[in-house]
Amino acid sequence: MGEGFLPISTIVAVLIAGFGAGAVTGLIGASAVTFAVPVLVLFASLSVYQAIGVSLLTDVMASLVAAWVYHKHGRLRVRPALIIAAAAAIGALLGSWLSTRVPDAHLGVITAIVILTTGIRLAVRPQSLLPHESGKPRLLSRLPIPTNIMHLIAGIGGGLGVGLICGIYGAGGGISILFLLVYAMEFLPHEAIGTSVLVMAFTAAAGAAGHALHGSLPWTVAAIAVAGGIVGALAASAIANRIHERLLARVAGVTFTVLAAVMLLSRYIL
Repeated sequence: MGEGFLPISTIVAVLIAGFGAGAVTGLIGASAVTFAVPVLVLFASLSVYQAIGVSLLTDVMASLVAAWVYHKHGRLRVRPALIIAAAAAIGALLGSWLSTRVPDAHLGVITAIVILTTGIRLAVRPQSLLPHESGKPRLLSRLPIPTNIMHLIAGIGGGLGVGLICGIYGAGGGISILFLLVYAMEFLPHEAIGTSVLVMAFTAAAGAAGHALHGSLPWTVAAIAVAGGIVGALAASAIANRIHERLLARVAGVTFTVLAAVMLLSRYIL
């Protein structure tokens, strides 16, 4: 898509993509890619690579806004976030370079499969984000390693992996970061969401920079999506503490599953 005049229908589609992306980020700490990429590809005529770049840029601003709201509620832990973000930034730069070596058709299928897998998991097992409800011992309690050392190892190793996901698939790594914080670093769910969105701001920034350097970003579209993302993140974060995490995870899972299915159907059937 060029950078000229945008039809009203495209502007509306991009605003919806941005708003939805910001909303899922603020509600459950999910990456903008889970909502923005399918909408941008299907209704704004962007290539998958362009849509991923736009979603990463939207992730940056939506995540910063959501992190600020969670910080106001005392549910943001900055030091662990910075450790994970530093490692993830390295992985994201490498991943964004690797993604240029993946054909666009393959990249679209891979992205859709990642979204579909995440959606089904959350729809079927929303409690997977709520280990405190299962009564099962967490990972750290089973390992003979000092807690602070394990946190550091998990933060660096997990951050590198999350960064690779971010750069290659366009995801800010929200769900992966949540799993890392909850299961490996023993965060409570609300703290994990608040901390993960701050990490996403850094990983998404690194991924967006990589896409801008190695490809092209449609800046007009990105600006519209970012505006929608900021509004969505503000609105969602404001009500996040009033909704149980289990319900949020299930609703998000169903939404992601439908979007990924539509994306795959449009490529192979429509």
